Amino acid sequence: MKKSFLIFLLLFFGLCFSQTEKDLYGKWVGTDAGSYGSFTFFSDGFVKAELEGLNIDGRNHVIPDGPNKGKIGHVKYTADFSKKIIKFNLIGSYNDFNNKLEESKFLSGLIKFINEDELLLFFDFENETPADIDPASPNVITLRREKGL
Repeated sequence: MKKSFLIFLLLFFGLCFSQTEKDLYGKWVGTDAGSYGSFTFFSDGFVKAELEGLNIDGRNHVIPDGPNKGKIGHVKYTADFSKKIIKFNLIGSYNDFNNKLEESKFLSGLIKFINEDELLLFFDFENETPADIDPASPNVITLRREKGL
């Protein structure tokens, strides 16, 4: 009986504290090296990023310069919520000059929820694909959920 009760408690608390995609939705803000930044994760898979005055609305972003200047770009995210450390990818897309969709993964990383309103976000700039987040890494930012969304 004690074993059954213990297993029930472990399953119950595991389900209560496991994160789902809905837990990621909303605006998350933080500062990194003194610079304000925010990420907004939408339920339709789009992401908006605001960093050091740069505002990229992944739902409808006009590419400001380079060979694709003036094209409408989109940024979506994918995330694997099957584990406690969530792997994510940012995927950019736009229509080329022949109206063909060009799409590429341009950044990967990890997300680890500290609690309901705080998470660690790791950007894998070196493509090392670590299994866990080192909070001391310069590629990690702590974000807090902005209330009122």
